[in-house]
Amino acid sequence: MEYSLYKKDGKFPCDVTVDYENMVFTVRDSDTTGEVFNSASEVAEWIKQHWSVDQFQQPDDYYDLMKHLESSLQEEIKYE
Repeated sequence: MEYSLYKKDGKFPCDVTVDYENMVFTVRDSDTTGEVFNSASEVAEWIKQHWSVDQFQQPDDYYDLMKHLESSLQEEIKYE
């Protein structure tokens, strides 16, 4: 899963990657800083701690991202 969404204060999109086949779990913020994780659950936890719906131009994009992350967490159980 690759997902991009725009913050109100950012010129660049926030990108989230959850790729089980290649074991890639990353977040790039609108200021282009990034984080690398070991699992989708770590990505979800980081997003919950650092981002909120009111930061984004399209709140529905944030909700869609969180919904997709929840689905990915179900997928993660299969890979454990």
